[in-house]
Amino acid sequence: MLVNAHIATPHFSARNSFSDAWSRQGLYSARTLAEDVILGAERYPATRLIFGSRDRPSELTVPEVLRQAVDVATNMAALGYRPGDVLVSQIPNWHENAVLFVAALYLGLVYIPVVHIYGAKELRFILSQSGARGLALPDRWKNIDFGMRLEEVGALPQLEHVFVVGNHPMPGRTLNWSLLAKRPAAPVPRHNGCPDDVCAIVFTSGTTSDPKGVMHTHRTLSAETRTFPPAQDAETRGARLWPTPGGHIAALVSMLSPFLLGETTVYMDHFDGPLAVELIREHGVRCAGGVPLMHNIMMDTAGPGGLPSCTLGTVGGAGVPPSVIERSDKFGIRLVRAYGSSEHPTVTSCQPEDSLPKRKFTDGKPLPGNRIRIVDDEGREVKTGEAGEILSIGPELFVGYLDSSLNTQFFTAEGWFHTGDIGVLDTEGYLTIVDRKKDIIIRGGENISSQEVENVLCAHPAVMEAAAVAWPDETMGERVGVFVRLRNQAQLDLDSVRAHFSAAGVARQKTPERLVIVEDFPRTPLGKIIKTALRKQIPEMKARTRVENP
Repeated sequence: MLVNAHIATPHFSARNSFSDAWSRQGLYSARTLAEDVILGAERYPATRLIFGSRDRPSELTVPEVLRQAVDVATNMAALGYRPGDVLVSQIPNWHENAVLFVAALYLGLVYIPVVHIYGAKELRFILSQSGARGLALPDRWKNIDFGMRLEEVGALPQLEHVFVVGNHPMPGRTLNWSLLAKRPAAPVPRHNGCPDDVCAIVFTSGTTSDPKGVMHTHRTLSAETRTFPPAQDAETRGARLWPTPGGHIAALVSMLSPFLLGETTVYMDHFDGPLAVELIREHGVRCAGGVPLMHNIMMDTAGPGGLPSCTLGTVGGAGVPPSVIERSDKFGIRLVRAYGSSEHPTVTSCQPEDSLPKRKFTDGKPLPGNRIRIVDDEGREVKTGEAGEILSIGPELFVGYLDSSLNTQFFTAEGWFHTGDIGVLDTEGYLTIVDRKKDIIIRGGENISSQEVENVLCAHPAVMEAAAVAWPDETMGERVGVFVRLRNQAQLDLDSVRAHFSAAGVARQKTPERLVIVEDFPRTPLGKIIKTALRKQIPEMKARTRVENP
């Protein structure tokens, strides 16, 4: 059992010095999320949670989710669950997952959502490190046999219950969801917790190492939910589409929006372009989130009929080509860039009223309460307009990693978070993400931003997506290599790429010298391209590329 009092959460002077100001600004809540959920059910009785799915579509109002969650919490309490116990869920964005999250808040449990693509190795690691008592799974979904996955995970001494959504036979002793969902004789009282208790842990994608457990409290998740852009007045607020998969920080926050903001929210268990367009049209979605790929697919699918109700959108989660912002504007959707991570969900964002150049080329200003510093490798702040690593702090910043040994590496002594991203602040306070520290290409001793290369390349009419990587080279140390996904029936070669970069006025040393055409990319659950996987393919790609002499 992992009790909140035993979770190692570091205390930092900077966070402590800002906390009073965050409270005065209304960014730090004096209530737990369980209290907020109950208030939301009273304030927003007509607000809906709509679960778009080819397999299990459903719809519930805020009060209906709460009622079912209290039933589940009561039945879990009867099984012996107590505040501080850990519950892991690999259920997709179905209504059972939302009900389970609210039940965990109500009972004071620590809830861990896990993306469906995590296999037995990652799942066992998460269950073991967190000391989870309970695990919730579907029986089958998207060609995944979760019973087989469960067998591969094997026995874990602390794992007492496995709850299953579905009726297919499962190995070992499992409990069907119907047991949790049954109506009890009397509800269990709500746990009277503290806003600073850890209530959720999100595990980052472990592309280069084991996943890292990112710990969030009632306060950090509340602050993120209340400040996430674009801001909408209650009278004009329409439904919002969240196509992000369960297990991602955005999906977790989206489950709070109906309760804290009264925002009717449309979810997807798996991104599907035609279904997304259907949902937008059916429910009059006004604002849609997603990564660049999702927005491009939705616009391609909608075609000339467009999406009349959808006038706003947010985009993040990956390098955002300016071309997708410009295309969305022409399509009638005012798209704003947002920058964040599992650790600090939204650090900065543009706003709908920002100019097109700001929305195309910057990631906006810090959200209320957030602060950023741009520093060099020695930790000294750089001048305005100069690039450096982004350090961040704010009310929605996580409180530390579950593996406390990581905190010294990722936090300064005062509590500022090392994002690992390289950025530039302009004179108006807008941030532009230049690159990840590890994604800088060093060609002949000169630093080249892979994101700049990608932005230029994505403006080519043949290119749907691009990923620039450092390509090892004996002469130059590294050259600029690009993996490219083309639009339907388009063609591209290095001569065309070179002509495109020349016409764009880009320095010759930044022009790609290796080109690999791919049908699709390896991706995280959110759709972000996994560059580590691309780099591993480089040795076998040499025969399929052409080298331009410097």
